[in-house]
Amino acid sequence: MLEPIYYNIGRSCKETYFKKDYDNKNENIITPKLIDDNIIKNIKSPLLKIPFDAPEKVANYIFEQNKDKIKGTIKLSDNDSINYYILNLGKYIEKINDLTEELKNTDLIIIADGRRLINRKELLLISELRNIISPNTAMYFPTALPNEIPLLTYMGVDYFDNSSASYYASKGYKFTKNRMMTTTIKFNELIERNEFVIKELLEETKYCIKDGSLRNLVEETSISNPYLRGNYRRFNPDVRNIPLSSGKKIIVSIDETTIPEVKKYIERLGNYEAFTNIIVLLPCSSKKPYSFSKSHQYFINSIRSSNTVVEEVVLTSPYGVVPRALEGIVNYDIPVVGAWSSEEIEFINKHLKTYLDNVYNKFGTITVIAHLPEHYYEILDKNLIEKYDIICTVEDNKPTSNNSLATLKDTLKEIDGAKYNINDNTDKDNDNNAPIKANRPSIRKQVMHNYQQLAKFQFGSNFIPDDTVIKGRHKKFFAKLNNKLTQICSLNYENGLFVLTYDGGKLLGKNKWVEVNFKAKKGSLFAPGFKDCDETISVGDEIVIIYEDEILGVGRASMSGAEMKKARNGALLNIRHCKK
Repeated sequence: MLEPIYYNIGRSCKETYFKKDYDNKNENIITPKLIDDNIIKNIKSPLLKIPFDAPEKVANYIFEQNKDKIKGTIKLSDNDSINYYILNLGKYIEKINDLTEELKNTDLIIIADGRRLINRKELLLISELRNIISPNTAMYFPTALPNEIPLLTYMGVDYFDNSSASYYASKGYKFTKNRMMTTTIKFNELIERNEFVIKELLEETKYCIKDGSLRNLVEETSISNPYLRGNYRRFNPDVRNIPLSSGKKIIVSIDETTIPEVKKYIERLGNYEAFTNIIVLLPCSSKKPYSFSKSHQYFINSIRSSNTVVEEVVLTSPYGVVPRALEGIVNYDIPVVGAWSSEEIEFINKHLKTYLDNVYNKFGTITVIAHLPEHYYEILDKNLIEKYDIICTVEDNKPTSNNSLATLKDTLKEIDGAKYNINDNTDKDNDNNAPIKANRPSIRKQVMHNYQQLAKFQFGSNFIPDDTVIKGRHKKFFAKLNNKLTQICSLNYENGLFVLTYDGGKLLGKNKWVEVNFKAKKGSLFAPGFKDCDETISVGDEIVIIYEDEILGVGRASMSGAEMKKARNGALLNIRHCKK
């Protein structure tokens, strides 16, 4: 049986059912890895194999004949045994839905006819399996080639073997990371070399899972193979198996607008509410968060000097639209080529339109300023420019020039003055201006609003009261509870997300929740202590722990809520703070 220890779509697991002959080296018991010979030699093959293109009646007949021969139990020691299931369905992969109950408690599933599944672009079978089986169930894919290992791991496979190394060596092929080449190397030496390449790919895959860069390795090893590329593009990973923000920079090289990290962001962006209807569109920067860059410091200073409260919105690929309130959770590198692709242009305009429409619908009116260089302004949808009468404030195509910054400042002052009937001679603090001051949004309220929107983005609802006090360089948040200032959360600067305290969990309530069946304490919670959970939980999420309808504590999820519900063993989450 496996215990997942790291999730990032692809997963690393610890073996728990077979513990001998590992020389006490932790890396030798972590998947993805080569399956142990003691398991392989005890797997009994069925009498018949379902041909991939067999008519359905023939496939059903063979399946019935094999029914009792495609599963078995392997005794590994006096105390350890595993049950296995050989999955051979031909092209009728939808039949796995009929096997849900049988596969749930299986320790090892062996994928038969893997070559045909790859060549026919039918590897979705693996992801569909993962939706059914427990995270403790291992998946074994025989005969995989080195360049197939990253994609198969990405989709959920745990075990591989060296069979392809000897088979292709017998045909005179030498493995490299991305392909096979003909060679005159002697057979035994060639087998050894091919096995070494497989081992290297497994090590690199394992490293990339922990580094959060497995997707990049998959892109690298699949881009030149149409069969792998086709399977990769068809794969729709469960975004709950990646954190909302990990703090690690993601590398975007291809498929800019369709990567799962972006998909997860876009799913939540629609719930964002602007604080004001004065919108300033800004270009992105290579430095993240954007506000740490020199260019954005210029923008921020110019906006602040205008004394105008605005919504700052960054236009960027791959995320499309990033309000200033959410900039801390986007951390990426993308190649800059000086031109936008048609997919990027369509993506940015689509989500910018949604954002602006939401602002307009909320306030009934909207003012949009584009403080953008020409290559940004040129990609904006002309209908969108006309609809919202977008104002350009950049001079000489240089957003950071003194002239451009002055134009931005003056434009904002003019808009603000007209909106609230303010002029340079108005004493903003006198009694005569009180009604205007009361209606005019304040920067302090905007700051709190931004944090509340971040909370809403992270948890699905806001838990931060309006009168919350923020203290310290590292942003600790205190709310008045029972006439006492009490810390409810802090901001993690590595990933831009909130970290809950117990009192913060109480304010959040039954949201991103896990129910336990005993009065748990700090530390890891294992599967036997689990009762139920919110299935929307993603790996790495801050969660509320519930026991007997009361908030017991807060912690962090080690796997998604969907995986928790299927888990039979292992740590599901870590409890950080408990009720005193």
